[in-house]
Amino acid sequence: MKALNSRRGLVGLVLAAALLSVAGSALAAGGKAPRRAKLAIKGGESIKPNAYYKSTFRFEAGSVTIRSGGTVTLTNKSGDGHTLSIVTRAQLPHTLKQLENCAVCRTIATSHGLNTEGPPAPGGPPPIPVVNVGAAGFNTPGDSLIIAPRGQGAPVVFKVTARPGAVLYFMCAIHPWMQGRFVVK
Repeated sequence: MKALNSRRGLVGLVLAAALLSVAGSALAAGGKAPRRAKLAIKGGESIKPNAYYKSTFRFEAGSVTIRSGGTVTLTNKSGDGHTLSIVTRAQLPHTLKQLENCAVCRTIATSHGLNTEGPPAPGGPPPIPVVNVGAAGFNTPGDSLIIAPRGQGAPVVFKVTARPGAVLYFMCAIHPWMQGRFVVK
């Protein structure tokens, strides 16, 4: 038993040393979060008739560390349109029922001028591509952008202006299982 506890202690010591080494390297390099970050939308959809429908749309990386005032370049590598919308952590859907009845998704769509009751009216007003409810930049729930399908638009570049220490949760209002967060340093 003493040998087992000694091994556990040794493993713990080695892990702690490795973490300190990584933290020390970050501090030696200035310990600052990056001014620029990249985010991509990946995935696709498939169907097997009478069996399933599958969607693998996702944000990569799901967690992005960025300096306050830094820029994020978002590239859509999927064939579908999306949003990147800041929401509260409590608004993120976690169950199928929440996905199917996503109240914040309807709120986001409405803020972009989209009809949530059916297809867009022919000749109707174009959607609002950027919704900014707080100060300039992404910094508060309700801030949102529409991302065109791959091939129909250039990468989207935006600033994250939330205060250092903030965590901004984001999702796609069209595909609400697509979720992530910005950790602002």
